[in-house]
Amino acid sequence: MEEMKTEGQSLAPVTEGERCSKEGCGKSSCGKCGSRHNAAWTIAGSILLGSLIVAASILTSAPKMGGGTTLAPAGQPTPGQPTAQAPAGDKKATVSLDNDPVLGNKGKAKVAIVEFSDYECPFCKQFHQTTYKDLVKEFVDSGKAVYSFRDYPLPFHEPMASKAANLAQCVREAKGDSAFFAFNDAYFTNTQTNAKGLPEGKQDEILKTLGVNVATVTQCATSEKFKDEIAKDMSDGSAAGVSGTPSFVIGKLDAKGNVTGELVVGAMPLAQFKTTVEKYLAQ
Repeated sequence: MEEMKTEGQSLAPVTEGERCSKEGCGKSSCGKCGSRHNAAWTIAGSILLGSLIVAASILTSAPKMGGGTTLAPAGQPTPGQPTAQAPAGDKKATVSLDNDPVLGNKGKAKVAIVEFSDYECPFCKQFHQTTYKDLVKEFVDSGKAVYSFRDYPLPFHEPMASKAANLAQCVREAKGDSAFFAFNDAYFTNTQTNAKGLPEGKQDEILKTLGVNVATVTQCATSEKFKDEIAKDMSDGSAAGVSGTPSFVIGKLDAKGNVTGELVVGAMPLAQFKTTVEKYLAQ
């Protein structure tokens, strides 16, 4: 018969007679005594099983909370590699719009939303297909805020993430900020994410739709013309506390293009962005 062990103790099945002897049950009540023991073991086992199921559920869902995925277990970052992380508490951050693409009127807006993003990040795709459009409609189209996009390609999405970042910058060079953001919309809609890039033939289709010279823009991207610009975006992002994607610096915009506010991490719902933006609009 198989034993059940706990720390420093062996729990072997007990005969009905032994149970009765230990419980002091009378001869006629021995069967009931055994039943009580069996019931106790059943209840204890059910509680333990339920606890394990709840714990497993929490662990399974943890990476999805807040719209981020982790590269390494908490407390064990991979040296030299930024990660796509779940949100931490908001913290103060300052960054510049630099010379990066902007949606909105910088001369009118009081607040800026600066996204640091990776074209191959699945949570970045999720954000752009959901919250992004409503955020732009409510705050950028109304003139209350500007929206800027800066590159933060993650190492485990390379080389595709940097290829896409270069391609987007080449589109911008050819046809301006509006074409850049149109490219972003198309790329995030169609990317297979996680370094898989666009489906075959989709890149040329997008470029043709944007009305740019496909051969010229493709050659520009292949040459990595904007490699240094992308590296600067990453450096500025890291200095502001960015370590994963998508991350956002939201704050007051000054005349020099500096944004002073806080860091928001993850593909958060519109309500959280609204709370943060409105806080700085009220200042």
